[in-house]
Amino acid sequence: MTTRIKYRILLLSMLMAMLFALGQSVAVAQNAPHLVVNTYRLNVRSGPGVSHGIITSVAGGTELPVISQLVGSKWMEVSSSAGNGWVNSSYTIARGNFSGVPNQHTPANLGSGTNIPAGAPHVVVNTGYLNIRTGPGAGHPVLTTVKGGTELLVTARQFGNIWYRVESSAGTGWLNRTYTVTRNSFAGVPTIGGPAAAGPQPAIPSGAPHLVVNTAYLNVRTGPGAGHPILTTVRGGTELQVTAIDSGGLWYQVITAAGSGWVNSSYAVARGNYSSITRAGTSPREGAHLGGPTPRAVVNTAYLNIRTGPGAGHSIITNVPGGTVLRVLGLSRGRGWYLVEGSFGQGWLNNHYTVFRGDFSQVRIVN
Repeated sequence: MTTRIKYRILLLSMLMAMLFALGQSVAVAQNAPHLVVNTYRLNVRSGPGVSHGIITSVAGGTELPVISQLVGSKWMEVSSSAGNGWVNSSYTIARGNFSGVPNQHTPANLGSGTNIPAGAPHVVVNTGYLNIRTGPGAGHPVLTTVKGGTELLVTARQFGNIWYRVESSAGTGWLNRTYTVTRNSFAGVPTIGGPAAAGPQPAIPSGAPHLVVNTAYLNVRTGPGAGHPILTTVRGGTELQVTAIDSGGLWYQVITAAGSGWVNSSYAVARGNYSSITRAGTSPREGAHLGGPTPRAVVNTAYLNIRTGPGAGHSIITNVPGGTVLRVLGLSRGRGWYLVEGSFGQGWLNNHYTVFRGDFSQVRIVN
């Protein structure tokens, strides 16, 4: 390929990228206050904080007219091709005259934390504002709202380890721990709900390789992957002797009171001597059979999270190792996430960490 042809291809690629960014921008009047996205992609949310849902994701270079700003924070309300929403201005460059931008103030129902005994388990709010609700779930009414940096005593956690019961100035409520940082030991915090405890675990010989479960509950499956049936569920702190490691190095075969099964080692801490453990050639790498025009994504990083929705704010279904091939079923409106299918079922991944193979014309936008 000659230098002239390469140069023309480069110019064409740059022009297409600029047209894509302009397609997501909303027209901005001269000197009107607006933000220019200064990162690869930026989420536009339904409210001022990462606890709010993602409306869309816009590309770097997108211009977003500013409607209002939240006093005392980096969050600004903008107009996007998907409607009005909020962005963190830390990832943008301000342009135009902001003197006339109206201010929005903090929530009226603003609460605070309570006294926390020394060494007690608590969380520190790690977002601009966080809702505390009357029950463990986003469908429950808001009890109060607290600022980022607020410390809250934790008295219980729901099965699944997502929602924590905390003490606030407005009383006892629940928050989503995804938007907090934990402090001190949670070993004594009771878990509400969940499966019954399994029977006594088999004794582990001294020095034998084993895992210590490092989450509230962990599923033990019949095979090395989230698509296999659950054999049993064990509580945090349970010690499980390891007998094999799968070829990807993520799933460990362990001995439980219910028999031999497999666990995801991401949720456990390794202990003992592993020199006698070899990786098992359990099965071909997932997606190895896919080829031809079939739309597929090849994971191009060590491990990649598969989520329930197109955005980092959605829950993680599982993670897959580098080289995994997954059938692509659709594309997010912001074009940054693929809906994929694998042994885990269906989920979303960030396509920035993959290489696409197959016929892209078969991939459609998924609402």
